[in-house]
Amino acid sequence: MNFLEAEWRKLAIINYEIDPEILIKYLPEGTELDFYHGKCYVSLVGFMFLNTKLLGLSIPFYRNFEEVNLRFYVKKKEKNVWKRGVVFIKEIVPDMRSVLWPICFTKKTIK
Repeated sequence: MNFLEAEWRKLAIINYEIDPEILIKYLPEGTELDFYHGKCYVSLVGFMFLNTKLLGLSIPFYRNFEEVNLRFYVKKKEKNVWKRGVVFIKEIVPDMRSVLWPICFTKKTIK
C-alpha cells in the first residue's frame, strides 16, 4: 500500500532559468542544485489532484482539488549513484484542509 495515491490531471508547467544563488537558501542538507545543460531552472506547476487517497483511504470532501507549486531540482550522491529530487518552495491549494492531512504523517511543510 502506498502512503499517498492520486492522479495528476490537466497539468500545466512553466520552466524558467534562474540565478542559482537565489535557491541556495532553500537547499536541503546533503543536496546540491541539479543543472540542465549548465542552467538552473525553477518550475511553476499547476494541476488537478484527483482520486486522492491516504494509506489507501479516501478522505471525504478532499479527493479532488487544484494545486499550484513552485519547485526546483536537486541531486544527491549516494554510494556513487546520483539521485534526483524536487524541492517545493511554495504550494498553493484552494483549501488548506486538503493538504493538512498528509502533513500530519510527513515532514512536509506547506506555506
